Amino acid sequence: IAAMDKRYSFNSTRVVLAALRKLYPDNKAYIAEMKRRYTEYKKIDDSQEPTDSQREKFVSWEALQKFRDEYADDFTPEQYLAMSLYTMWEPVRLDYTPMRIVARKPRTLEDGTNYLIVGKSGIQCLFHAYKTADKFGDIVRKMPRNLEHVVRKFLEEHPNRVYLFETGDHKPWQEQRLSGLVRGIFQKYHDMSTGVSMIRHAYATWFHRGTKPLTELRKASHNMMHSMTQQQTYRFIELE
Repeated sequence: IAAMDKRYSFNSTRVVLAALRKLYPDNKAYIAEMKRRYTEYKKIDDSQEPTDSQREKFVSWEALQKFRDEYADDFTPEQYLAMSLYTMWEPVRLDYTPMRIVARKPRTLEDGTNYLIVGKSGIQCLFHAYKTADKFGDIVRKMPRNLEHVVRKFLEEHPNRVYLFETGDHKPWQEQRLSGLVRGIFQKYHDMSTGVSMIRHAYATWFHRGTKPLTELRKASHNMMHSMTQQQTYRFIELE
């Protein structure tokens, strides 16, 4: 843990520590460390302010889309596919691998596998294996037309694929390879270590622009004596 604190960013250490806590639920050292850091984590989350490292890596959502289109002809096919997947709709984590290509939803879903359902009338992503799957279950998302066009073109130019991102012998990429692909794009063209997590921050920042920070939302909900979700149901969007 001390070595991670010294070598990695605050959030990277946090992610690894959470993973260790989940892998070894009976390890008292990890439990104690997570409890010790809880107050610090919560304080940072509630502030909704970036760390110095995050500020250096941040690229706005609008800039990401402009960057994608500006360098489209310079990207490799996999680079442009990845940039499109992460900037043409709400960005997920590293859940595009392993993603098996199918024509219809399988009756039985494999553990640890997501699916790209390529139909005649559209393309869907079936997310079966992802970080919060235990809470939200299987999620099916239909691609917007611009992203569908990119994916269909990629598959036409790279036929007989088993997985969306795969090796020469049709084995799925490891998540680290997809992560490295995205980081490599920004390192090559902008000398920045921007990755998938920061792209997700960019989208959320753009989407929630102009709304109140969490601390104010919690306070208002508390003072009205209901949940934050209930608070939103009292809101008249049309009258804003």
